[in-house]
Amino acid sequence: MTRIAVRSSSVVSARATSFMRLLLAMVLIAMAPGCAGGVGDPVPPSLPQYAFINGQWFDGEGFRAATWYSVEGRLTKRPPAGLVQTVDLAGLYMVPPFGEAHNHNVEGPWNVQAVARRYLQDGVFYVKNPNDVRDFAQQIKHAINVPTSIDATFAHAGLTGHGGHPAALYEDVLRIGRYEPAVGPIERGWFENRAYVVVETEADVEAKWPMIVSGRPDFLKVYLVHSEDDGKSSETLPDHHRQGLHPELLPGIVARAHAAGLQVTAHVETAADFRQAIRAGVDELAHVPGWLIQRADDAERARLTEEDARLAADHKVRVVTTSVAGQAMPSIGGHHQHGSHAGHGTGQQMKHNALPADAASNVLKDNLQLLLRAGVTVVIGSDHAETSLAEVVHLSTLHLFDNRTLLKMWCEATPAAIFPARRIGKFAEGYEASFLALAGNPIEDFDQVQAIRRRFKQGVPLDGDLMKDAAWSAAGQRSQ
Repeated sequence: MTRIAVRSSSVVSARATSFMRLLLAMVLIAMAPGCAGGVGDPVPPSLPQYAFINGQWFDGEGFRAATWYSVEGRLTKRPPAGLVQTVDLAGLYMVPPFGEAHNHNVEGPWNVQAVARRYLQDGVFYVKNPNDVRDFAQQIKHAINVPTSIDATFAHAGLTGHGGHPAALYEDVLRIGRYEPAVGPIERGWFENRAYVVVETEADVEAKWPMIVSGRPDFLKVYLVHSEDDGKSSETLPDHHRQGLHPELLPGIVARAHAAGLQVTAHVETAADFRQAIRAGVDELAHVPGWLIQRADDAERARLTEEDARLAADHKVRVVTTSVAGQAMPSIGGHHQHGSHAGHGTGQQMKHNALPADAASNVLKDNLQLLLRAGVTVVIGSDHAETSLAEVVHLSTLHLFDNRTLLKMWCEATPAAIFPARRIGKFAEGYEASFLALAGNPIEDFDQVQAIRRRFKQGVPLDGDLMKDAAWSAAGQRSQ
Protein backbone atom coordinates (compact mmCIF):
# COMPACT_ATOMS: atom_id res chain seq x y z
CA MET A 1 0.00 0.00 0.00
CA THR A 2 2.80 2.36 0.84
CA ARG A 3 4.41 1.92 -2.58
CA ILE A 4 1.07 2.51 -4.26
CA ALA A 5 0.52 5.69 -2.25
CA VAL A 6 3.96 6.98 -3.19
CA ARG A 7 3.35 6.29 -6.87
CA SER A 8 -0.04 8.02 -6.76
CA SER A 9 1.50 11.03 -5.08
CA SER A 10 4.22 11.17 -7.76
CA VAL A 11 1.65 11.01 -10.51
CA VAL A 12 -0.39 13.80 -8.93
CA SER A 13 2.76 15.86 -8.43
CA ALA A 14 3.87 15.34 -12.04
CA ARG A 15 0.45 16.32 -13.31
CA ALA A 16 0.38 19.37 -11.07
CA THR A 17 3.82 20.38 -12.29
CA SER A 18 2.79 19.94 -15.91
CA PHE A 19 -0.37 21.97 -15.31
CA MET A 20 1.58 24.76 -13.60
CA ARG A 21 4.06 24.86 -16.48
CA LEU A 22 1.18 25.08 -18.98
CA LEU A 23 -0.51 27.79 -16.92
CA LEU A 24 2.75 29.75 -16.70
CA ALA A 25 3.22 29.48 -20.46
CA MET A 26 -0.29 30.82 -21.05
CA VAL A 27 0.32 33.69 -18.61
CA LEU A 28 3.55 34.60 -20.39
CA ILE A 29 1.74 34.60 -23.73
CA ALA A 30 -0.99 36.78 -22.31
CA MET A 31 1.59 39.22 -20.89
CA ALA A 32 3.41 39.52 -24.21
CA PRO A 33 2.97 42.92 -25.90
CA GLY A 34 0.56 41.62 -28.55
CA CYS A 35 -0.56 43.69 -31.52
CA ALA A 36 -3.96 45.32 -31.28
CA GLY A 37 -6.40 44.53 -34.03
CA GLY A 38 -6.19 40.73 -34.04
CA VAL A 39 -2.97 39.68 -35.77
CA GLY A 40 -0.50 38.53 -33.13
CA ASP A 41 -3.01 38.63 -30.28
CA PRO A 42 -2.50 35.91 -27.65
CA VAL A 43 -4.72 32.83 -27.87
CA PRO A 44 -7.14 32.12 -25.02
CA PRO A 45 -5.68 29.54 -22.58
CA SER A 46 -8.37 26.98 -23.48
CA LEU A 47 -8.89 26.32 -27.17
CA PRO A 48 -12.40 25.30 -28.21
CA GLN A 49 -12.87 21.86 -29.71
CA TYR A 50 -14.28 21.80 -33.23
CA ALA A 51 -15.97 19.27 -35.49
CA PHE A 52 -15.45 20.09 -39.17
CA ILE A 53 -18.22 18.47 -41.19
CA ASN A 54 -19.32 18.37 -44.83
CA GLY A 55 -15.94 19.35 -46.23
CA GLN A 56 -13.78 17.97 -49.02
CA TRP A 57 -10.19 17.44 -47.82
CA PHE A 58 -7.05 17.27 -49.97
CA ASP A 59 -5.22 13.95 -49.50
CA GLY A 60 -2.28 14.63 -51.81
CA GLU A 61 -4.04 13.27 -54.86
CA GLY A 62 -7.55 14.63 -54.78
CA PHE A 63 -10.33 15.70 -52.45
CA ARG A 64 -12.24 13.32 -50.20
CA ALA A 65 -15.21 13.85 -47.92
CA ALA A 66 -14.20 13.53 -44.27
CA THR A 67 -14.99 14.75 -40.78
CA TRP A 68 -12.07 16.04 -38.75
CA TYR A 69 -11.93 17.33 -35.19
CA SER A 70 -9.66 19.94 -33.68
CA VAL A 71 -8.51 19.13 -30.15
CA GLU A 72 -5.89 21.36 -28.52
CA GLY A 73 -5.06 22.69 -31.97
CA ARG A 74 -4.42 19.24 -33.49
CA LEU A 75 -6.40 17.20 -35.99
CA THR A 76 -8.00 13.93 -35.04
CA LYS A 77 -10.72 11.71 -36.46
CA ARG A 78 -11.71 10.53 -32.99
CA PRO A 79 -14.71 12.43 -31.57
CA PRO A 80 -13.51 14.17 -28.40
CA ALA A 81 -15.26 14.21 -25.05
CA GLY A 82 -16.77 17.44 -23.83
CA LEU A 83 -18.20 20.43 -25.64
CA VAL A 84 -17.58 20.45 -29.39
CA GLN A 85 -18.44 23.31 -31.73
CA THR A 86 -19.61 22.17 -35.15
CA VAL A 87 -18.33 23.97 -38.25
CA ASP A 88 -20.34 23.10 -41.35
CA LEU A 89 -17.98 23.48 -44.30
CA ALA A 90 -20.84 23.13 -46.75
CA GLY A 91 -18.92 21.35 -49.49
CA LEU A 92 -15.86 23.66 -49.44
CA TYR A 93 -12.45 22.32 -50.47
CA MET A 94 -9.82 22.10 -47.72
CA VAL A 95 -6.11 22.49 -48.44
CA PRO A 96 -3.16 22.93 -46.06
CA PRO A 97 -2.05 26.57 -45.70
CA PHE A 98 0.52 27.84 -48.19
CA GLY A 99 4.18 28.74 -47.69
CA GLU A 100 6.66 31.40 -48.84
CA ALA A 101 10.19 29.97 -48.86
CA HIS A 102 12.00 33.20 -49.75
CA ASN A 103 10.99 36.74 -48.88
CA HIS A 104 12.41 39.59 -46.81
CA ASN A 105 9.25 41.52 -46.00
CA VAL A 106 8.72 40.17 -42.47
CA GLU A 107 11.32 42.45 -41.00
CA GLY A 108 10.38 45.01 -38.36
CA PRO A 109 7.78 46.52 -36.01
CA TRP A 110 6.80 49.23 -38.49
CA ASN A 111 5.20 46.82 -40.95
CA VAL A 112 4.77 43.41 -39.32
CA GLN A 113 1.02 43.68 -38.76
CA ALA A 114 0.26 44.78 -42.32
CA VAL A 115 2.57 42.12 -43.77
CA ALA A 116 1.08 39.40 -41.58
CA ARG A 117 -2.48 40.35 -42.52
CA ARG A 118 -1.59 40.35 -46.20
CA TYR A 119 -0.05 36.87 -45.94
CA LEU A 120 -3.01 35.52 -43.98
CA GLN A 121 -5.39 37.05 -46.49
CA ASP A 122 -3.65 35.09 -49.28
CA GLY A 123 -3.62 31.91 -47.19
CA VAL A 124 0.15 31.97 -46.66
CA PHE A 125 0.83 31.01 -43.04
CA TYR A 126 4.54 30.12 -43.21
CA VAL A 127 7.33 32.47 -44.32
CA LYS A 128 11.10 32.05 -44.55
CA ASN A 129 13.30 35.17 -44.46
CA PRO A 130 16.79 34.24 -45.70
CA ASN A 131 18.40 37.59 -44.88
CA ASP A 132 17.19 40.14 -42.39
CA VAL A 133 18.40 42.77 -39.96
CA ARG A 134 18.84 40.78 -36.77
CA ASP A 135 17.97 43.66 -34.41
CA PHE A 136 14.70 44.41 -36.19
CA ALA A 137 13.65 40.75 -36.38
CA GLN A 138 14.16 40.39 -32.62
CA GLN A 139 11.73 43.27 -32.05
CA ILE A 140 8.80 41.42 -33.65
CA LYS A 141 9.05 38.08 -31.85
CA HIS A 142 5.80 38.74 -30.00
CA ALA A 143 3.86 39.43 -33.22
CA ILE A 144 4.66 36.22 -35.12
CA ASN A 145 4.86 32.48 -34.48
CA VAL A 146 1.57 32.50 -32.58
CA PRO A 147 -1.70 30.92 -33.79
CA THR A 148 -3.21 34.31 -34.70
CA SER A 149 -0.36 35.42 -36.95
CA ILE A 150 2.03 34.07 -39.54
CA ASP A 151 4.91 31.80 -38.59
CA ALA A 152 8.35 32.87 -39.78
CA THR A 153 11.97 31.77 -39.64
CA PHE A 154 15.01 34.02 -39.99
CA ALA A 155 18.60 33.59 -41.12
CA HIS A 156 19.65 37.04 -39.89
CA ALA A 157 22.91 38.27 -41.41
CA GLY A 158 24.13 36.38 -44.47
CA LEU A 159 27.81 35.54 -45.01
CA THR A 160 29.59 37.19 -47.92
CA GLY A 161 33.03 38.38 -49.02
CA HIS A 162 34.59 41.84 -48.89
CA GLY A 163 32.53 44.15 -51.10
CA GLY A 164 30.14 41.28 -51.76
CA HIS A 165 26.38 41.21 -52.10
CA PRO A 166 24.36 42.31 -50.12
CA ALA A 167 26.66 44.84 -48.41
CA ALA A 168 26.15 47.70 -50.88
CA LEU A 169 22.46 46.90 -51.05
CA TYR A 170 22.01 47.53 -47.34
CA GLU A 171 24.46 50.40 -46.93
CA ASP A 172 23.69 52.41 -50.07
CA VAL A 173 20.15 51.49 -51.09
CA LEU A 174 18.00 50.06 -48.31
CA ARG A 175 19.50 52.21 -45.57
CA ILE A 176 18.22 55.37 -47.24
CA GLY A 177 15.22 54.15 -49.20
CA ARG A 178 13.73 51.60 -46.81
CA TYR A 179 14.97 51.74 -43.24
CA GLU A 180 15.64 55.40 -42.45
CA PRO A 181 12.04 56.39 -43.32
CA ALA A 182 10.90 53.75 -40.81
CA VAL A 183 13.37 54.14 -37.93
CA GLY A 184 15.27 57.39 -38.50
CA PRO A 185 18.91 58.12 -39.40
CA ILE A 186 21.26 55.14 -39.58
CA GLU A 187 25.03 55.51 -39.78
CA ARG A 188 26.66 53.89 -42.80
CA GLY A 189 28.32 50.67 -41.68
CA TRP A 190 25.70 49.93 -39.01
CA PHE A 191 24.35 46.96 -41.01
CA GLU A 192 27.63 45.03 -40.92
CA ASN A 193 27.25 42.02 -38.62
CA ARG A 194 23.53 42.83 -38.38
CA ALA A 195 22.41 42.25 -41.99
CA TYR A 196 25.60 40.83 -43.52
CA VAL A 197 28.85 39.35 -42.23
CA VAL A 198 32.09 39.69 -44.19
CA VAL A 199 34.43 36.71 -44.07
CA GLU A 200 37.52 36.49 -46.26
CA THR A 201 39.52 33.71 -44.61
CA GLU A 202 39.09 30.65 -42.42
CA ALA A 203 40.42 32.79 -39.57
CA ASP A 204 37.58 35.27 -40.16
CA VAL A 205 35.04 32.47 -39.98
CA GLU A 206 36.61 31.18 -36.76
CA ALA A 207 36.69 34.62 -35.16
CA LYS A 208 33.17 35.66 -36.17
CA TRP A 209 31.38 32.37 -35.65
CA PRO A 210 30.39 33.05 -32.00
CA MET A 211 28.84 36.35 -33.10
CA ILE A 212 27.04 34.67 -36.03
CA VAL A 213 25.32 32.07 -33.85
CA SER A 214 24.76 34.44 -30.90
CA GLY A 215 21.74 35.88 -32.69
CA ARG A 216 20.20 32.38 -32.66
CA PRO A 217 19.32 32.21 -36.35
CA ASP A 218 16.89 29.53 -37.47
CA PHE A 219 19.19 28.68 -40.39
CA LEU A 220 22.21 30.18 -42.14
CA LYS A 221 22.43 32.14 -45.40
CA VAL A 222 25.55 32.26 -47.58
CA TYR A 223 26.19 34.15 -50.82
CA LEU A 224 27.77 32.67 -53.91
CA VAL A 225 27.80 35.26 -56.70
CA HIS A 226 29.57 34.44 -59.95
CA SER A 227 31.90 32.10 -58.10
CA GLU A 228 33.42 31.12 -61.46
CA ASP A 229 35.12 34.54 -61.40
CA ASP A 230 36.73 34.01 -58.01
CA GLY A 231 40.45 34.76 -58.18
CA LYS A 232 40.28 36.82 -61.37
CA SER A 233 41.56 40.37 -61.32
CA SER A 234 39.00 43.16 -61.30
CA GLU A 235 40.24 44.31 -64.72
CA THR A 236 39.07 41.07 -66.34
CA LEU A 237 35.60 41.02 -64.75
CA PRO A 238 32.47 42.40 -66.41
CA ASP A 239 31.56 45.59 -64.59
CA HIS A 240 28.07 44.44 -63.61
CA HIS A 241 29.16 41.25 -61.91
CA ARG A 242 28.97 41.29 -58.16
CA GLN A 243 30.79 39.13 -55.68
CA GLY A 244 30.08 36.90 -52.73
CA LEU A 245 31.96 34.39 -50.62
CA HIS A 246 35.18 32.81 -51.80
CA PRO A 247 33.80 29.37 -52.69
CA GLU A 248 36.64 27.52 -50.95
CA LEU A 249 35.31 28.82 -47.61
CA LEU A 250 31.88 27.30 -48.11
CA PRO A 251 32.48 23.64 -47.13
CA GLY A 252 33.92 24.68 -43.79
CA ILE A 253 31.04 27.08 -43.12
CA VAL A 254 28.48 24.40 -43.98
CA ALA A 255 30.22 21.92 -41.67
CA ARG A 256 30.15 24.42 -38.80
CA ALA A 257 26.49 25.21 -39.41
CA HIS A 258 25.47 21.57 -39.52
CA ALA A 259 27.40 20.89 -36.33
CA ALA A 260 25.39 23.70 -34.72
CA GLY A 261 22.13 22.16 -35.97
CA LEU A 262 21.57 24.82 -38.64
CA GLN A 263 20.62 24.16 -42.23
CA VAL A 264 22.27 26.30 -44.90
CA THR A 265 20.59 28.21 -47.71
CA ALA A 266 22.81 29.50 -50.52
CA HIS A 267 22.14 32.49 -52.75
CA VAL A 268 23.18 31.49 -56.29
CA GLU A 269 23.09 33.22 -59.66
CA THR A 270 25.04 31.03 -62.08
CA ALA A 271 25.37 27.34 -62.83
CA ALA A 272 28.85 27.44 -61.28
CA ASP A 273 27.35 28.84 -58.06
CA PHE A 274 24.75 26.07 -58.18
CA ARG A 275 27.40 23.35 -58.44
CA GLN A 276 29.72 24.86 -55.83
CA ALA A 277 26.92 25.18 -53.30
CA ILE A 278 25.69 21.61 -53.74
CA ARG A 279 29.18 20.11 -53.54
CA ALA A 280 29.80 22.10 -50.36
CA GLY A 281 26.79 20.39 -48.76
CA VAL A 282 24.18 23.16 -48.54
CA ASP A 283 20.59 22.17 -47.85
CA GLU A 284 18.79 24.66 -50.05
CA LEU A 285 19.39 26.99 -52.99
CA ALA A 286 17.60 30.31 -52.63
CA HIS A 287 17.13 30.74 -56.38
CA VAL A 288 16.88 28.82 -59.63
CA PRO A 289 19.73 30.08 -61.85
CA GLY A 290 18.18 32.23 -64.53
CA TRP A 291 16.23 34.37 -62.08
CA LEU A 292 18.60 37.31 -62.72
CA ILE A 293 19.72 37.72 -66.31
CA GLN A 294 20.80 41.08 -67.63
CA ARG A 295 23.17 40.28 -70.50
CA ALA A 296 23.77 37.51 -72.99
CA ASP A 297 26.70 36.04 -71.06
CA ASP A 298 24.49 35.85 -67.96
CA ALA A 299 22.15 33.53 -69.84
CA GLU A 300 24.95 31.14 -70.75
CA ARG A 301 26.40 31.22 -67.25
CA ALA A 302 22.98 30.48 -65.75
CA ARG A 303 22.04 27.53 -67.93
CA LEU A 304 22.01 24.21 -66.05
CA THR A 305 22.79 20.78 -67.47
CA GLU A 306 21.22 17.38 -66.90
CA GLU A 307 24.23 16.55 -64.74
CA ASP A 308 23.60 19.62 -62.58
CA ALA A 309 20.01 18.58 -62.03
CA ARG A 310 21.04 15.03 -61.10
CA LEU A 311 23.62 16.45 -58.70
CA ALA A 312 20.92 18.39 -56.87
CA ALA A 313 18.63 15.36 -56.78
CA ASP A 314 21.39 13.05 -55.52
CA HIS A 315 22.27 15.47 -52.71
CA LYS A 316 18.58 16.06 -51.87
CA VAL A 317 19.01 19.82 -52.15
CA ARG A 318 15.85 21.92 -52.25
CA VAL A 319 15.60 24.72 -54.82
CA VAL A 320 13.42 27.82 -54.39
CA THR A 321 11.73 29.11 -57.53
CA THR A 322 11.86 32.98 -57.25
CA SER A 323 10.71 33.28 -60.86
CA VAL A 324 9.33 36.79 -60.29
CA ALA A 325 12.37 38.12 -58.42
CA GLY A 326 14.19 39.51 -61.44
CA GLN A 327 11.17 41.61 -62.41
CA ALA A 328 11.53 43.66 -59.23
CA MET A 329 15.20 44.53 -59.61
CA PRO A 330 14.88 48.21 -60.59
CA SER A 331 12.61 49.01 -57.63
CA ILE A 332 14.26 50.60 -54.61
CA GLY A 333 11.28 49.49 -52.58
CA GLY A 334 12.17 45.84 -53.06
CA HIS A 335 14.70 44.09 -50.89
CA HIS A 336 17.25 43.75 -53.68
CA GLN A 337 18.32 46.16 -56.34
CA HIS A 338 20.93 45.13 -58.83
CA GLY A 339 22.81 47.28 -61.25
CA SER A 340 26.27 47.90 -62.62
CA HIS A 341 27.84 48.35 -59.20
CA ALA A 342 26.16 46.02 -56.74
CA GLY A 343 23.11 48.10 -56.10
CA HIS A 344 24.10 51.45 -57.58
CA GLY A 345 22.78 50.86 -61.09
CA THR A 346 19.67 52.64 -62.30
CA GLY A 347 16.63 51.19 -63.96
CA GLN A 348 17.75 52.90 -67.19
CA GLN A 349 21.13 51.13 -67.14
CA MET A 350 19.45 47.82 -66.49
CA LYS A 351 16.99 48.32 -69.30
CA HIS A 352 19.81 49.18 -71.67
CA ASN A 353 21.84 46.09 -70.72
CA ALA A 354 18.95 43.66 -70.35
CA LEU A 355 18.08 40.75 -72.56
CA PRO A 356 14.57 40.52 -73.94
CA ALA A 357 12.22 39.23 -71.28
CA ASP A 358 11.42 36.09 -73.28
CA ALA A 359 15.10 35.12 -73.53
CA ALA A 360 15.60 35.48 -69.78
CA SER A 361 12.36 33.62 -69.05
CA ASN A 362 13.37 30.74 -71.30
CA VAL A 363 16.57 30.06 -69.34
CA LEU A 364 14.68 29.97 -66.05
CA LYS A 365 11.94 27.83 -67.56
CA ASP A 366 14.45 25.37 -69.06
CA ASN A 367 16.27 25.09 -65.74
CA LEU A 368 13.06 24.47 -63.83
CA GLN A 369 12.11 21.77 -66.31
CA LEU A 370 15.47 20.05 -65.83
CA LEU A 371 15.09 20.11 -62.04
CA LEU A 372 11.57 18.73 -62.14
CA ARG A 373 12.55 15.96 -64.54
CA ALA A 374 15.40 14.95 -62.22
CA GLY A 375 13.08 14.78 -59.21
CA VAL A 376 14.56 17.74 -57.33
CA THR A 377 12.40 19.16 -54.54
CA VAL A 378 11.27 22.56 -55.82
CA VAL A 379 9.56 24.94 -53.37
CA ILE A 380 7.76 28.25 -53.77
CA GLY A 381 9.33 31.59 -52.91
CA SER A 382 9.05 35.00 -54.54
CA ASP A 383 11.90 37.00 -52.92
CA HIS A 384 10.21 40.32 -53.75
CA ALA A 385 6.45 39.95 -54.19
CA GLU A 386 4.00 40.93 -51.49
CA THR A 387 3.25 37.24 -50.95
CA SER A 388 4.03 33.97 -52.69
CA LEU A 389 0.65 34.15 -54.43
CA ALA A 390 2.29 36.28 -57.15
CA GLU A 391 5.01 33.66 -57.56
CA VAL A 392 2.65 30.71 -57.87
CA VAL A 393 0.40 32.58 -60.30
CA HIS A 394 3.43 33.36 -62.48
CA LEU A 395 4.61 29.75 -62.32
CA SER A 396 1.21 28.59 -63.52
CA THR A 397 1.68 30.68 -66.68
CA LEU A 398 4.87 28.77 -67.53
CA HIS A 399 2.83 25.59 -68.10
CA LEU A 400 5.51 23.41 -66.50
CA PHE A 401 3.27 21.98 -63.79
CA ASP A 402 -0.19 20.54 -63.69
CA ASN A 403 -2.47 22.06 -61.07
CA ARG A 404 -2.02 19.20 -58.60
CA THR A 405 1.78 19.44 -58.74
CA LEU A 406 1.77 23.20 -58.25
CA LEU A 407 -0.68 22.94 -55.36
CA LYS A 408 1.44 20.28 -53.63
CA MET A 409 4.58 22.40 -54.04
CA TRP A 410 2.83 25.34 -52.39
CA CYS A 411 0.89 23.66 -49.58
CA GLU A 412 3.02 20.57 -48.84
CA ALA A 413 6.67 20.89 -49.89
CA THR A 414 7.10 24.57 -49.09
CA PRO A 415 5.75 24.52 -45.50
CA ALA A 416 7.83 21.39 -44.83
CA ALA A 417 10.94 23.16 -46.09
CA ILE A 418 10.33 26.11 -43.74
CA PHE A 419 9.45 24.08 -40.64
CA PRO A 420 10.82 20.55 -41.21
CA ALA A 421 10.23 19.44 -37.63
CA ARG A 422 6.55 20.39 -37.50
CA ARG A 423 3.52 18.32 -38.43
CA ILE A 424 2.12 20.60 -41.10
CA GLY A 425 1.41 20.43 -44.82
CA LYS A 426 -1.10 17.58 -44.76
CA PHE A 427 -4.22 16.35 -43.03
CA ALA A 428 -3.34 13.46 -40.74
CA GLU A 429 -3.83 12.35 -37.17
CA GLY A 430 -1.97 14.65 -34.78
CA TYR A 431 -1.10 17.25 -37.41
CA GLU A 432 -1.77 20.92 -36.70
CA ALA A 433 -5.41 21.91 -37.21
CA SER A 434 -4.57 24.44 -39.90
CA PHE A 435 -6.35 24.68 -43.23
CA LEU A 436 -7.85 26.92 -45.90
CA ALA A 437 -11.39 26.31 -47.13
CA LEU A 438 -11.67 27.09 -50.85
CA ALA A 439 -14.85 27.75 -52.78
CA GLY A 440 -13.88 25.34 -55.58
CA ASN A 441 -11.53 22.55 -56.53
CA PRO A 442 -8.06 24.00 -57.35
CA ILE A 443 -7.04 20.87 -59.25
CA GLU A 444 -9.78 21.58 -61.74
CA ASP A 445 -9.39 25.38 -61.64
CA PHE A 446 -6.19 26.68 -60.06
CA ASP A 447 -7.68 30.16 -59.63
CA GLN A 448 -9.68 28.69 -56.74
CA VAL A 449 -6.58 29.08 -54.54
CA GLN A 450 -7.62 32.74 -54.34
CA ALA A 451 -11.22 31.93 -53.36
CA ILE A 452 -10.56 31.40 -49.65
CA ARG A 453 -13.73 31.24 -47.56
CA ARG A 454 -12.41 30.07 -44.16
CA ARG A 455 -9.02 30.00 -42.45
CA PHE A 456 -8.05 27.98 -39.38
CA LYS A 457 -4.58 27.97 -37.83
CA GLN A 458 -3.69 25.59 -35.01
CA GLY A 459 -7.33 25.30 -34.04
CA VAL A 460 -7.98 29.05 -34.14
CA PRO A 461 -10.34 30.66 -36.70
CA LEU A 462 -8.63 33.55 -38.49
CA ASP A 463 -11.58 35.18 -40.18
CA GLY A 464 -14.11 37.72 -38.94
CA ASP A 465 -12.58 40.60 -36.99
CA LEU A 466 -9.04 39.43 -37.66
CA MET A 467 -9.34 39.73 -41.43
CA LYS A 468 -11.98 42.44 -41.88
CA ASP A 469 -9.43 45.20 -42.48
CA ALA A 470 -6.92 43.05 -44.37
CA ALA A 471 -7.70 44.70 -47.69
CA TRP A 472 -7.21 48.14 -46.16
CA SER A 473 -3.90 47.09 -44.58
CA ALA A 474 -2.62 45.61 -47.82
CA ALA A 475 -3.59 48.71 -49.79
CA GLY A 476 -1.86 50.94 -47.25
CA GLN A 477 1.30 48.85 -47.42
CA ARG A 478 1.35 48.96 -51.24
CA SER A 479 1.18 52.76 -51.20
CA GLN A 480 4.30 53.11 -49.04
